[in-house]
Amino acid sequence: MRSRWVERERLVRLGPRSFLVGGAELTWLSELSAAVADHDGNCFVAGRSAGRLMSLDSFVGDDVEILTPRAVRHQRRPGLHSTRAPIPPTDVQRIAGLPVVRAERLILDAPLFGFSRAETENAIDSAIRRRLVSEQRLRTRVIAEHRSKVNGSRMLLDALVDTGGESRLERWFLRLCRHHGLPRPVTQRAFRDGARTIARVDAIFPGNLVVEVAGHGTHATRRQRQIDAQRHTELTLLGMRVLTFTYEDVRDRPAWVAARIAHAMSAAA
Repeated sequence: MRSRWVERERLVRLGPRSFLVGGAELTWLSELSAAVADHDGNCFVAGRSAGRLMSLDSFVGDDVEILTPRAVRHQRRPGLHSTRAPIPPTDVQRIAGLPVVRAERLILDAPLFGFSRAETENAIDSAIRRRLVSEQRLRTRVIAEHRSKVNGSRMLLDALVDTGGESRLERWFLRLCRHHGLPRPVTQRAFRDGARTIARVDAIFPGNLVVEVAGHGTHATRRQRQIDAQRHTELTLLGMRVLTFTYEDVRDRPAWVAARIAHAMSAAA
């Protein structure tokens, strides 16, 4: 019956085990579902495809990338990668009915899928921002893989150095601190008054020095400026000293920014 349906184009063969109903639109999601079906449930959506399903930054292409244990790989196809590393249930979730690796595993496998440095940093930054991974746990797993001489772990270590902020601008700021010999600040520190959150600051240095980095469009309205002024006032009353730098400051004159921070830290010594 299946052969007759294929012959009459009621079904369109996509792969060894996958078909599309005749006349239905072939979408990226149906191609992804077909790739999973072709491996009889022994594979997982991974790489850039998993990044798109999790809505991680800059993963918007139509890549069909899947991961399978090497022991059960039974075909070769574009986008298929195999691994000897175990894939435990804790590394897998279901999205749109498909088995998808979690963000932490996606990042660990970034070298296997040939991620660029920018793609790796985007995956790390957006996964941390969306609370899909714990930065400390991710660092621990990457360091363990590096000690085990896993291919590509050096790139992951390098990409992790300046993560911890919640935006690309904050990552640039952390890189600025490292390049100019400043101590790594504590990032995303929350200050509270009882149950009320006064502020979650971008970075805090020794000597109660708070540094905020202001991106485009986030401090433009009167209401936003009022909130910023209130944050500054309440932090000052808590004994904090607050410095604010703009997007252009961090991008175009990092040496000046570093010098101002160093001066403020020495003044408190």
